[in-house]
Parts: sequence; structure tokens; C-alpha cells
Amino acid sequence: MKPLAAVTMVWRDYWYLEKWVAYYSAQLGRENVYILSHGADPEIDRIGEGCNVIAILRDGLHQSFDYARWRMLSDFSAMLTQFYDRVIVSDCDELLMTVDGSLLTDYPFEFEENAAGAVGFNLVATLDNDEQGALISDSKFCVFEIPYSKPCLVQRRVSFGTGGHGIMRDSFDLLPGLFNMHFHYGNWLEMQRREQERSPLVDETMAEGVKIRKSPGQSVGIVGWRRRTRRFRRLTRESINAAELPLKDCVEECRKDALQTLKTMDDGYFTHDRSMQFDLKKFRFPEGFPVRI
Repeated sequence: MKPLAAVTMVWRDYWYLEKWVAYYSAQLGRENVYILSHGADPEIDRIGEGCNVIAILRDGLHQSFDYARWRMLSDFSAMLTQFYDRVIVSDCDELLMTVDGSLLTDYPFEFEENAAGAVGFNLVATLDNDEQGALISDSKFCVFEIPYSKPCLVQRRVSFGTGGHGIMRDSFDLLPGLFNMHFHYGNWLEMQRREQERSPLVDETMAEGVKIRKSPGQSVGIVGWRRRTRRFRRLTRESINAAELPLKDCVEECRKDALQTLKTMDDGYFTHDRSMQFDLKKFRFPEGFPVRI
């Protein structure tokens, strides 16, 4: 058994995937990085050279797509646990990081549940930021985000819900000394390009309203693809007055807040109670932080 692998699923998100691959290749070695390409794509093959790139059929978009995608990631990660002690499962715009920037392979992963998570933060670049392409920069800040305090590490089979924000008939803890960085807003030019590319697909799929049957952990996750610019502008406004703390202190305080929101819903879905509100907190990466992407 090898100690740790990472897997994601992607379609055309080249800038995000480049950052994801660069990070996890340095952390785990390319041979332990898995990319499910939604449709054959030579550019993804190029970015993932030396990794395990698996092309799967792309046959259009449907309302339950994001739920189906995470069910596929549930199954694929379960298969990988036959060969790895633990598997990181994430979107290609999320990175599981240690608070001191040390290697994940040196972290003492100790948990009894089938899955574990980490407290979540949005990486945000301001509109006037000249370093859009650099992911880790002291000119960008990370803002606490409860929904991204996700189950992102598995050691046995789990069933993820839409967006991977929870798991069915199970539970997970948020491990100390780790954080899940959602860097979708870390490059606003790329974020806008992505939204413009995906919005017409979502509009077509949603033209006749919601048609999928409600089930545990399932929602029409794709609608969020056309709201990113609005969400980004709200994030930048809200974060202006957020308390700025040192990285390690911010991660631990926010972890304690996020833990209070975890609950089992009536349908058996274990996730966050998003109605709970906490004061926003943020941090910037300190000078000399060892991870540079």
C-alpha cells in the first residue's frame, strides 16, 4: 500500500488544473496523481504528463451532472483505497494544505471515520492585483468559507453529495493543522473566462426549470457556474472588514467555528448547517511560505 494519492475530474479548466497538478505532483509524485478528463483532451494530456490521465465519455450536460460526477469520484476513490492508505478527492480548484507548508506525506493522518476534512477558505485576488497568475502570493488573501470545509480525504468507501460538500449516512471530522484552499477566485480573469464558457451550457440545461427528483445530497450544482462573478464581488466587499489573523491562528479558530456547523440532515446527509453565521476571518500567506505555485 502506498500512503497517499490525489484525484480530480476536469473539463477544460487548464489554468486551474496546471496549479492542481503542480501542487500535488510536488507533494505526492506524479505517479500518485489521477485526473479524470471529461472527454479526451490533448491539452489535459499535456498538463498531466506523467500522471494517470483517464478520459471518460462526454455526452452533454444534464441537471444531475454534478451529483453524478461526485458519485463517480466516490466510486473511483474507493477503488484507489485498495492501493493507497488514503486518497485526496477534490475539484481542480481546491488544494489540501498544511498550515506550515510542509509535505502532506509528513502529516500524521489519524482518524477513525471513513473520511476526513479540513476547514475551508476562498483564495481571493483583488481586481487591481497584478499577480493574477501566481497562486500563492502575499497580495492575495484567504477568507473563511464554511461550505468548503469539506470531506476531502477518504480511507474507505464513502458516498459524496453534490459538490463533495458532504457524505451520505456517514460523518467526518475537520483535521487540525490543515486547510482546504478553494482558489476559484484566485485569478479573476480566469474566473470570468470560465463563467462565460459555462453559462450558455447551464442556460440550455435549465431552460425548462428544475426537473430532477430531490434525493439525499443531490442538488442542481451546475447553476452555481453562472454566478461566480457576482459571488466574487460580494466576497471582496465582505472581506474588507474581516479580521485578519496570522495563518495558523486563523485556520484553528475557523476550524472550531466550522466544526459547530456539522450535522446530519433529515435525509441522512452529513454536511454543514449553512444557516449558522460566524464573523468572517482571513489570512495572507506569510513571507517565506514554502509553497509557491
